[in-house]
Amino acid sequence: MSYCVNCGVELHESAEKCVLCGTAVLNPNNVGKEKPESPFAPELHIPESVSQRFVAYVISMVMLIPNIVCLLFNATLFKDSFWSLYIFETSFLVWTVFVFPFFTKKRKPYLMWAFDTAVVLSYFYFFWAMGDGTNNWFFTVALPVVLTASVQMLVYMLWALGKKRHVILKTLHLFIDFAIFSLISGLVISAGLGFKIAGIIGLIVFVSCLCIIGFLVYCYNSKSMRRYLSKRFFT
Repeated sequence: MSYCVNCGVELHESAEKCVLCGTAVLNPNNVGKEKPESPFAPELHIPESVSQRFVAYVISMVMLIPNIVCLLFNATLFKDSFWSLYIFETSFLVWTVFVFPFFTKKRKPYLMWAFDTAVVLSYFYFFWAMGDGTNNWFFTVALPVVLTASVQMLVYMLWALGKKRHVILKTLHLFIDFAIFSLISGLVISAGLGFKIAGIIGLIVFVSCLCIIGFLVYCYNSKSMRRYLSKRFFT
């Protein structure tokens, strides 16, 4: 059993370089000896790719069937309200965000961001418009919360897609965004709907995220901690 002289990761006896950091393996005790057979296949076997578009078609059909069933029940048995429309709107939102991107040949993240934002806003507007109209919660709660999340997503995309970022920095950015979103959404819901508990929950999540953010900052600035985490995660 041997270990890398640079990062300390455990190596197989047949290894010629470290699988983690790429440092060459020089073991004087094995000079002249025949190396054992490598546990890995000599050739890279890549499985045939799955047709994403076909998978999207299958998922779309699976999601469409319960909507058709609900529509038939609503039209024949339960005619007192248009409750099937709420199910259809919810299914359409889920399909748009998670399934529709698989139909596109070339992903355009900024276009999908704008499209998803519009769909989410229309989703909440539909529920507000179908109500009695006495509560203005769409403009006081839903609109600012959705726009806050949308702006944060755009900022993250501009930052992450600009150049290659370290995984700790990406995780740190996500927790910062989530902390800000939790605080703002909690305050908006508390003020707009009168749910004081929402503001308290948002504050608790915000403080919890600050603790995690502090730990991630320490991990990123400490080379020894980054090496330790690399060894623990990749060995």
